[in-house]
Amino acid sequence: MKIKYMSPSSGRMLREDDRVVNIADLAEESLGRKGFEFIADTTEHAAPEGMVYIALQVLDDAVIASYETEPDGLITGDAFTGVLLPVGDVTYGRFKKIKLSSGKIKAYKGV
Repeated sequence: MKIKYMSPSSGRMLREDDRVVNIADLAEESLGRKGFEFIADTTEHAAPEGMVYIALQVLDDAVIASYETEPDGLITGDAFTGVLLPVGDVTYGRFKKIKLSSGKIKAYKGV
């Protein structure tokens, strides 16, 4: 369905990939509507097909051993691996894979 214009009251938004989405759905997704994966081991975890991890919430001081992001979710700056992330830290991004050296996190799923 092509929409000729977007009115503020429609609740719709046109994404860069030409998909039309509802703003309320995006808000709910950013708050964990798609669920999360509890990670407390040193095995590599991959987001389900067609999804990514949109936020990593630290439950027990954690160190990331490795990760992979989507091309549009690259992390820039200094190395992100091997750094202690304290309890309560929340890191947002578009992670396809994550592997811990230590700690426990909730990896929230999104699209």
